[in-house]
Amino acid sequence: MPSVPLIHPAEAELEADAGAVSGNVRTPRFMVPVDGRPACDGLIRAACRMAEARGAPWIGVHLDGPRPLLSSRVEERRLADNLRLAEELGADLIRLHFSSRSVARELLALAKTHQVTHLVVGRGEPNWRARLSGSLLEDLAQGDFELVIHVVPTKSSAAPSPLAPEPPEALDLSNLGIAIGFVALATGVGFLVFHYLGLADVIMLYMLCITAAATQFGRWPTLIASVLSILALDFFFIEPRYTFVLTDIQHIGTFTMMIGVGWVILGLAERIRAQTRLAQNQERHTRTLYRLGKELAEGGSVAAIQQRVVLFLRQELDLPVALLLCDAQGRLPVPVGTGLRLEAEELEIARTVMERGVPVGHGTELFTQSPCLMLPMPGTERPLGVLGLWFTTGGAMPASRLDLLVPLASQIALALERASLAEDRTEARIQAKHEQLRSNLLSSISHDLRTPLGTITGATTTLLNPGPQSAPGDPKVLLGTILQESRRLLRMVNNLLDITKLESGLVQAKKEWAAIEEVVGSALSHLEEQLGSRPVSVELPEIWVAMDPVLMEQALINLLDNAIKFSPPGSAIEVRGWVEGEQFRLSVADEGPGLPPGEEELIFEKLFRGTGRPVTPGAGLGLAICKGIAQAHGGSITGRTRPQGGAQIIIALPMTGVSPELNPDFNS
Repeated sequence: MPSVPLIHPAEAELEADAGAVSGNVRTPRFMVPVDGRPACDGLIRAACRMAEARGAPWIGVHLDGPRPLLSSRVEERRLADNLRLAEELGADLIRLHFSSRSVARELLALAKTHQVTHLVVGRGEPNWRARLSGSLLEDLAQGDFELVIHVVPTKSSAAPSPLAPEPPEALDLSNLGIAIGFVALATGVGFLVFHYLGLADVIMLYMLCITAAATQFGRWPTLIASVLSILALDFFFIEPRYTFVLTDIQHIGTFTMMIGVGWVILGLAERIRAQTRLAQNQERHTRTLYRLGKELAEGGSVAAIQQRVVLFLRQELDLPVALLLCDAQGRLPVPVGTGLRLEAEELEIARTVMERGVPVGHGTELFTQSPCLMLPMPGTERPLGVLGLWFTTGGAMPASRLDLLVPLASQIALALERASLAEDRTEARIQAKHEQLRSNLLSSISHDLRTPLGTITGATTTLLNPGPQSAPGDPKVLLGTILQESRRLLRMVNNLLDITKLESGLVQAKKEWAAIEEVVGSALSHLEEQLGSRPVSVELPEIWVAMDPVLMEQALINLLDNAIKFSPPGSAIEVRGWVEGEQFRLSVADEGPGLPPGEEELIFEKLFRGTGRPVTPGAGLGLAICKGIAQAHGGSITGRTRPQGGAQIIIALPMTGVSPELNPDFNS
């Protein structure tokens, strides 16, 4: 069976070079066991440095198996500190429960499963536990695959934990009284059965008392119950009775056994209680993280997430909470969602958190006396801000609470970063759309402006320098061309100004009662020259409509101009109006090719000129302006293809109030 090389950290680079030369190159991955020893924090930091030097990932492993009976609560707390340290330094944590006493076999199995190439273990002075359980290095050396083991000196590199130490167990007088009552009861029962059963059965009665005290009441009641049981047994039942004199030395072994068994049972009971507390804390943490996840899953903007998170944490933790997010310049503004005002010391704590990226304040190494605790909210590229909590009671903070708050802050940071990225994507998408629209507008307008300007320039040049073959009537024709193209250019510029005003919200419909016949007649007179000999049929009710006459005339001019462009020369145009329900509808129809299927809504978008038809002059703004004018009146505009052919555009205006000349009998 091949042996596993054991090397010192200083030899790591030489080992790596040798592996590269031999061609047996694997992706490096480090693993370090994490336990509750005082020197384990130094071992974790050494593993972190080795992994960072290689640019490799590393794993922190805690094997939660059978522990010595005399393991203390302090060791349990150091274990929690070491696990948190490994997580803060970037390790992937693995906690494995196992029943086997061979730690080496479990470590080797994990290393093989996770393709670990380097295992970091400590070397220190062997204690009595190590002498009893054997050498871990000797067992690791029996591995059946290639694994480099780094042996580093195990010396603690951190200051004592700032978290609250486990308070000493208080002496509960009620429990103590119950334990004494158990001893008295066992003594009474012993008097009843002593003459029938013997001393061994009386000893078992006292052992039952010690067991009950150990499983129910803790250390002090167990110790006192053990001592009182021994004294009562010696005084009432061991010869010579009613004295504390021992004539048989074998009873000393009995007394020792009673105390030892009680202490062993006490250790087992305390371990069960500790595991129960740990399971309860983990269940509370899981439930809190799950509920927070549900709150964050609702999504929304950064501000909405801030408000929901602050409300949730205040209800869940019963503490004042503040979320301080960095602005674009990296500054921390006033907290959101609370009435708290940061003092100078609290601002200093927040800045320290941003610089160091670790919890600072109440219950930590820095600013321990401050009532506030600030936790970093790290982002992918930069810190997002700080989560602040204000504790109203003094004293140090339990380790279990900080174990919950750190992942809470990380989860909130991820949600806020996700929402911020979504907002950035939306803004970038809108900006790109605006840029595309601006580019399309410039492209379209530049072409449409160039055509009339070229015509005007050509006609003007001809007037200034007439040729020898020019006819007497040519100047009049050229002047008419200039006038026509100038009007076309003016309409185009006016359309640009109108669409800009409509989009910016500067145009407000100034409604007044106006006769619809007058508005339609004014629009037709403006386009008299463009209409020429086209037949125009007008069918309108003699009613008054609440509208802005100027805007509606502009909309009608655009609709009529659109009908002229997209219908054959000489074809008829139809203008109709009618009341339908609580709306007045005004329709302009032509005898052109109609609207292609699927473009009934697209024709009202800016710069849309349709597909499958010849390109006509114009920037594609006329119908978009009509849509804006209709919406400014609180109405709508729709388009369709008539069954007999041709396009029909309908503007629907709300009928508000009572028209002075409304004829209710008029309807379509």
